[in-house]
Amino acid sequence: MNRKEGHYSCSSGTTGCSNIGNMKALYSLSAQEQAVAENEQGWVQDDYLFRSEGNLYSTQADHLPVKASSLSELLSLVELVELGTLSREEALMCIDVECIRKIEGDIVYTHRGHHEILQKLLLWSDQVRTLKVMTGGLTPEELWIGKSMGVANVGLVRCEELLKLEPLNSIVPTGWMMDEEIAVPLQRRLLCLLQEQWESLFYALQGVPATISLIQASNFGTSSYSMLGIQDIQIEALFRAMRTCEQQGIDCMVDILVTHPASAEQFADGIHFVDQVAEQTLGHIRRSIKYRVGALIPWNIRSSVAADLARATNLLVVEWEERNVMSPDDSMNMGIFHHIRQIHPRIHIRAVGHLTSADLPAIFAFGIDEMSCDPREATVIRIAAAQLELMEKVIGFHL
Repeated sequence: MNRKEGHYSCSSGTTGCSNIGNMKALYSLSAQEQAVAENEQGWVQDDYLFRSEGNLYSTQADHLPVKASSLSELLSLVELVELGTLSREEALMCIDVECIRKIEGDIVYTHRGHHEILQKLLLWSDQVRTLKVMTGGLTPEELWIGKSMGVANVGLVRCEELLKLEPLNSIVPTGWMMDEEIAVPLQRRLLCLLQEQWESLFYALQGVPATISLIQASNFGTSSYSMLGIQDIQIEALFRAMRTCEQQGIDCMVDILVTHPASAEQFADGIHFVDQVAEQTLGHIRRSIKYRVGALIPWNIRSSVAADLARATNLLVVEWEERNVMSPDDSMNMGIFHHIRQIHPRIHIRAVGHLTSADLPAIFAFGIDEMSCDPREATVIRIAAAQLELMEKVIGFHL
């Protein structure tokens, strides 16, 4: 789907019938009767009647006046779809996303059938949504939560954050960010412990693809990577862990990110470094290990650097900053990301950070096609993003 440039207009919806029973009655009418009934109750304007597209809506009303905000109402939506009274798209537009968090919490204390209802709605949202939703995470527990939510990928694991966990943080030198050289005994211990951390993550993922960002070099202005310290250890430990897991039948698929490359040359240096360590660590089995190299970039990246990187990789991961409203800087950088799309139409651009459903209009405006969020936000974002895309496709909301 080609997204329109600009903001989505997120309307709060009109008022009308207040329960699912009325909604069932509304959808028992024919398309023409339904449009007339909606007009009589003040839900739409005369000009919007009978202007339909596909089988999603009979009018261009502000989706639907009834919002499912409880488990029983979600069950009614699913039943209506199974009876053929509602389409899946219409059911998704009937969900009150602001209540999803509460509904999700209630499911923990109810029977399995309610959990399956929510999973069915999430599956429908995945089928109509082009935005790929991923979760972040660091510990096996966090990754398990994301996986249990049905999210297909781990959006970002930062190696420097992994080093802050026990027992790694007890042996990493205090000044490791400033000093690339680490004593040989510490290197050996750090290599083994970091390998164990990667292995525990891959065991938790059980074949789910993951994206990992490398530690940024302290002497970034001159040489991107060093074979003497943490820069070498982080990659060797990763490849050793992947080799071990592959030998035990656990499939590993990893995107490795070069952090904040200042130029295409520096990015190429990072790719060469990763490939060199892979060759030395894996030897002849390197061809069976699945990895590719992308770039982790700031959201306000310079246009010239962004253009060069777009020509050199299939994946750009953007560190998204928290924002309440679109700023002039956002508008300027929006042009940069649309230029990236012109250079490399099939490139994947992913936003990572403390993202919520409130960020979705800006995410779409930037032309971003992937986002990584907290595992506990994934359910809301998956459904909210599907609603926004349906609004654009069917109703024509755009910025």
